[in-house]
Amino acid sequence: MRPIRLLALLALAACSRGGAQNAANTATAVPTNAPPVNTLAIDAYDAAHGALAKVFTPDILGANVAYLEANVTGPAFSTTGGDRIYKVDGCKVIVGAVKGRIVNVGIDGMSRRCSFPIAQYFASGYGHPVPPYPTFGDIKQGFGGAFDADCLALCGNAADPVVSLSYQGSHADNFNNLYAAISIGEGPALDAYMDWSGKLGAKYGQSYLVEGKYHTGDAMDDVAATDFANIHPDTVRVGQDLPGGS
Repeated sequence: MRPIRLLALLALAACSRGGAQNAANTATAVPTNAPPVNTLAIDAYDAAHGALAKVFTPDILGANVAYLEANVTGPAFSTTGGDRIYKVDGCKVIVGAVKGRIVNVGIDGMSRRCSFPIAQYFASGYGHPVPPYPTFGDIKQGFGGAFDADCLALCGNAADPVVSLSYQGSHADNFNNLYAAISIGEGPALDAYMDWSGKLGAKYGQSYLVEGKYHTGDAMDDVAATDFANIHPDTVRVGQDLPGGS
Protein backbone atom coordinates (compact mmCIF):
# COMPACT_ATOMS: atom_id res chain seq x y z
CA MET A 1 0.00 0.00 0.00
CA ARG A 2 2.79 2.42 0.81
CA PRO A 3 4.31 2.43 -2.70
CA ILE A 4 0.88 3.08 -4.21
CA ARG A 5 0.19 5.92 -1.78
CA LEU A 6 3.63 7.44 -2.50
CA LEU A 7 3.00 7.37 -6.25
CA ALA A 8 -0.37 9.07 -5.76
CA LEU A 9 1.24 11.90 -3.74
CA LEU A 10 3.93 12.46 -6.37
CA ALA A 11 1.30 12.67 -9.12
CA LEU A 12 -0.70 15.22 -7.12
CA ALA A 13 2.38 17.38 -6.58
CA ALA A 14 3.18 17.40 -10.30
CA CYS A 15 -0.36 18.52 -11.15
CA SER A 16 -0.14 21.35 -8.60
CA ARG A 17 3.12 22.63 -10.08
CA GLY A 18 1.68 22.52 -13.60
CA GLY A 19 -1.43 24.42 -12.52
CA ALA A 20 0.64 27.11 -10.81
CA GLN A 21 2.83 27.54 -13.91
CA ASN A 22 -0.24 27.87 -16.15
CA ALA A 23 -1.68 30.51 -13.82
CA ALA A 24 1.60 32.45 -13.89
CA ASN A 25 1.72 32.35 -17.67
CA THR A 26 -1.86 33.60 -17.86
CA ALA A 27 -1.12 36.46 -15.45
CA THR A 28 1.94 37.70 -17.36
CA ALA A 29 0.58 37.25 -20.87
CA VAL A 30 -0.01 40.45 -22.87
CA PRO A 31 -3.41 40.51 -24.59
CA THR A 32 -3.08 40.75 -28.34
CA ASN A 33 -5.89 43.29 -28.58
CA ALA A 34 -4.22 45.87 -26.27
CA PRO A 35 -4.22 49.39 -27.83
CA PRO A 36 -0.86 50.95 -28.81
CA VAL A 37 0.92 53.04 -26.17
CA ASN A 38 0.72 56.23 -28.27
CA THR A 39 -3.06 55.82 -28.57
CA LEU A 40 -3.33 55.55 -24.82
CA ALA A 41 -1.25 58.73 -24.45
CA ILE A 42 -3.53 60.67 -26.81
CA ASP A 43 -6.64 59.41 -25.02
CA ALA A 44 -5.10 60.42 -21.69
CA TYR A 45 -4.36 63.93 -23.04
CA ASP A 46 -7.91 64.41 -24.26
CA ALA A 47 -9.34 63.04 -21.03
CA ALA A 48 -7.15 65.30 -18.92
CA HIS A 49 -8.12 68.43 -20.86
CA GLY A 50 -11.84 67.70 -21.22
CA ALA A 51 -13.69 70.65 -22.69
CA LEU A 52 -10.42 72.47 -23.36
CA ALA A 53 -9.47 69.82 -25.92
CA LYS A 54 -12.83 70.40 -27.65
CA VAL A 55 -12.03 74.08 -28.08
CA PHE A 56 -8.57 73.61 -29.56
CA THR A 57 -9.39 71.34 -32.46
CA PRO A 58 -7.49 71.60 -35.75
CA ASP A 59 -10.56 73.00 -37.54
CA ILE A 60 -11.65 75.58 -34.95
CA LEU A 61 -10.13 78.47 -36.95
CA GLY A 62 -12.80 79.59 -39.36
CA ALA A 63 -15.64 78.05 -37.37
CA ASN A 64 -18.63 80.06 -36.18
CA VAL A 65 -18.59 81.51 -32.67
CA ALA A 66 -22.21 80.39 -32.31
CA TYR A 67 -21.18 76.76 -32.86
CA LEU A 68 -18.43 76.95 -30.22
CA GLU A 69 -20.73 78.53 -27.64
CA ALA A 70 -23.60 76.15 -28.32
CA ASN A 71 -21.53 72.97 -28.16
CA VAL A 72 -18.57 73.61 -25.86
CA THR A 73 -18.10 76.87 -23.96
CA GLY A 74 -21.47 78.49 -23.40
CA PRO A 75 -21.68 82.31 -23.52
CA ALA A 76 -18.52 84.39 -23.26
CA PHE A 77 -17.45 85.54 -19.79
CA SER A 78 -16.48 88.93 -21.19
CA THR A 79 -15.97 90.67 -24.53
CA THR A 80 -13.46 93.35 -25.49
CA GLY A 81 -13.58 94.48 -29.09
CA GLY A 82 -13.31 91.33 -31.20
CA ASP A 83 -11.90 89.25 -28.35
CA ARG A 84 -14.13 86.97 -26.30
CA ILE A 85 -13.00 85.48 -23.00
CA TYR A 86 -14.26 82.06 -21.89
CA LYS A 87 -13.59 80.13 -18.71
CA VAL A 88 -13.02 76.52 -19.72
CA ASP A 89 -11.80 73.84 -17.30
CA GLY A 90 -10.46 76.59 -15.05
CA CYS A 91 -8.47 78.15 -17.91
CA LYS A 92 -8.88 81.57 -19.55
CA VAL A 93 -9.50 80.97 -23.25
CA ILE A 94 -9.29 83.86 -25.72
CA VAL A 95 -11.20 83.69 -28.99
CA GLY A 96 -10.78 86.41 -31.57
CA ALA A 97 -13.70 86.77 -33.94
CA VAL A 98 -14.66 88.87 -36.97
CA LYS A 99 -18.33 89.01 -37.95
CA GLY A 100 -19.09 85.89 -35.92
CA ARG A 101 -16.25 83.85 -37.41
CA ILE A 102 -13.31 82.62 -35.30
CA VAL A 103 -10.01 84.00 -36.60
CA ASN A 104 -7.70 83.22 -33.67
CA VAL A 105 -7.64 81.23 -30.43
CA GLY A 106 -5.34 81.10 -27.43
CA ILE A 107 -4.90 80.97 -23.68
CA ASP A 108 -4.09 83.73 -21.22
CA GLY A 109 -2.38 82.20 -18.19
CA MET A 110 -0.47 79.38 -19.86
CA SER A 111 0.60 76.46 -17.68
CA ARG A 112 1.08 72.72 -18.06
CA ARG A 113 -2.64 72.26 -17.38
CA CYS A 114 -3.83 75.31 -19.30
CA SER A 115 -2.17 74.69 -22.65
CA PHE A 116 -3.03 73.50 -26.15
CA PRO A 117 -1.41 71.65 -29.09
CA ILE A 118 0.11 74.67 -30.85
CA ALA A 119 1.90 72.71 -33.57
CA GLN A 120 -1.34 71.40 -35.10
CA TYR A 121 -2.09 74.85 -36.51
CA PHE A 122 1.12 74.98 -38.52
CA ALA A 123 2.83 72.92 -41.21
CA SER A 124 4.51 69.68 -40.20
CA GLY A 125 8.18 69.03 -40.77
CA TYR A 126 9.67 71.69 -38.51
CA GLY A 127 12.95 70.54 -36.99
CA HIS A 128 11.81 71.44 -33.47
CA PRO A 129 8.08 70.78 -32.94
CA VAL A 130 6.65 73.38 -30.56
CA PRO A 131 5.17 71.67 -27.46
CA PRO A 132 1.78 72.59 -25.94
CA TYR A 133 3.45 74.48 -23.07
CA PRO A 134 6.45 76.11 -24.75
CA THR A 135 9.22 78.43 -23.70
CA PHE A 136 10.10 81.37 -25.88
CA GLY A 137 13.12 79.31 -26.89
CA ASP A 138 10.87 76.50 -28.14
CA ILE A 139 8.92 78.92 -30.31
CA LYS A 140 12.00 80.71 -31.60
CA GLN A 141 13.73 77.44 -32.45
CA GLY A 142 10.62 75.84 -33.90
CA PHE A 143 9.17 78.71 -35.93
CA GLY A 144 11.42 81.74 -35.71
CA GLY A 145 9.72 85.10 -35.29
CA ALA A 146 10.79 88.46 -33.89
CA PHE A 147 10.83 89.87 -30.35
CA ASP A 148 9.31 93.20 -29.41
CA ALA A 149 8.23 95.08 -26.29
CA ASP A 150 5.63 97.75 -25.73
CA CYS A 151 8.12 99.63 -23.54
CA LEU A 152 11.81 99.25 -22.71
CA ALA A 153 12.51 102.50 -20.82
CA LEU A 154 10.60 105.04 -18.69
CA CYS A 155 7.55 102.77 -18.66
CA GLY A 156 5.82 104.28 -15.63
CA ASN A 157 3.65 102.45 -13.12
CA ALA A 158 0.36 102.24 -15.02
CA ALA A 159 1.03 98.68 -16.22
CA ASP A 160 3.87 96.18 -16.42
CA PRO A 161 5.75 96.19 -19.73
CA VAL A 162 4.94 93.34 -22.10
CA VAL A 163 7.51 91.42 -24.14
CA SER A 164 6.23 89.50 -27.16
CA LEU A 165 7.43 87.11 -29.84
CA SER A 166 5.49 87.14 -33.11
CA TYR A 167 5.73 84.68 -35.98
CA GLN A 168 4.21 85.28 -39.40
CA GLY A 169 3.01 82.01 -40.93
CA SER A 170 3.53 81.11 -44.57
CA HIS A 171 1.17 79.57 -47.11
CA ALA A 172 2.25 76.15 -45.81
CA ASP A 173 0.97 77.23 -42.38
CA ASN A 174 -2.37 78.30 -43.91
CA PHE A 175 -1.12 81.82 -43.13
CA ASN A 176 -1.68 81.17 -39.44
CA ASN A 177 0.41 83.43 -37.23
CA LEU A 178 1.53 83.11 -33.62
CA TYR A 179 1.71 85.65 -30.81
CA ALA A 180 3.38 84.80 -27.48
CA ALA A 181 3.76 87.35 -24.70
CA ILE A 182 4.68 87.81 -21.06
CA SER A 183 3.95 90.63 -18.66
CA ILE A 184 7.19 91.59 -16.92
CA GLY A 185 6.87 91.52 -13.15
CA GLU A 186 9.75 89.95 -11.26
CA GLY A 187 12.01 86.90 -11.25
CA PRO A 188 13.74 85.44 -14.32
CA ALA A 189 11.51 87.35 -16.75
CA LEU A 190 12.55 90.67 -15.19
CA ASP A 191 16.22 89.65 -15.31
CA ALA A 192 15.87 88.80 -19.00
CA TYR A 193 14.09 92.08 -19.70
CA MET A 194 16.71 94.16 -17.89
CA ASP A 195 19.59 92.46 -19.71
CA TRP A 196 17.97 92.95 -23.12
CA SER A 197 17.01 96.58 -22.56
CA GLY A 198 20.38 97.32 -20.94
CA LYS A 199 22.39 95.98 -23.89
CA LEU A 200 20.10 97.69 -26.39
CA GLY A 201 20.45 101.01 -24.55
CA ALA A 202 24.21 100.62 -24.25
CA LYS A 203 24.51 100.18 -28.01
CA TYR A 204 22.07 102.82 -29.27
CA GLY A 205 21.47 105.17 -26.34
CA GLN A 206 18.55 105.74 -23.98
CA SER A 207 16.60 107.86 -26.44
CA TYR A 208 16.49 104.91 -28.85
CA LEU A 209 14.50 103.01 -26.23
CA VAL A 210 12.35 105.89 -25.03
CA GLU A 211 11.30 106.80 -28.58
CA GLY A 212 10.59 103.16 -29.45
CA LYS A 213 12.93 103.11 -32.43
CA TYR A 214 13.60 99.42 -31.77
CA HIS A 215 10.10 98.67 -33.10
CA THR A 216 11.26 99.33 -36.64
CA GLY A 217 15.04 99.35 -36.22
CA ASP A 218 17.50 96.92 -34.68
CA ALA A 219 16.00 95.27 -31.59
CA MET A 220 19.01 93.02 -30.98
CA ASP A 221 16.75 90.04 -31.47
CA ASP A 222 19.57 87.59 -30.83
CA VAL A 223 20.05 89.02 -27.33
CA ALA A 224 16.32 88.79 -26.58
CA ALA A 225 16.24 85.21 -27.88
CA THR A 226 19.06 84.21 -25.54
CA ASP A 227 17.66 86.08 -22.52
CA PHE A 228 14.11 84.72 -22.87
CA ALA A 229 14.99 81.23 -24.11
CA ASN A 230 13.94 79.47 -20.88
CA ILE A 231 10.99 81.73 -20.03
CA HIS A 232 7.42 80.52 -20.60
CA PRO A 233 5.04 83.09 -22.11
CA ASP A 234 1.88 83.97 -20.17
CA THR A 235 -0.20 84.18 -23.32
CA VAL A 236 -0.09 82.26 -26.59
CA ARG A 237 -2.49 82.87 -29.47
CA VAL A 238 -2.61 81.42 -32.99
CA GLY A 239 -4.48 82.43 -36.13
CA GLN A 240 -4.89 85.83 -37.75
CA ASP A 241 -5.66 89.40 -36.61
CA LEU A 242 -3.43 88.91 -33.57
CA PRO A 243 -1.92 91.60 -31.29
CA GLY A 244 1.29 93.07 -32.59
CA GLY A 245 -0.04 93.21 -36.13
CA SER A 246 0.35 89.48 -36.73
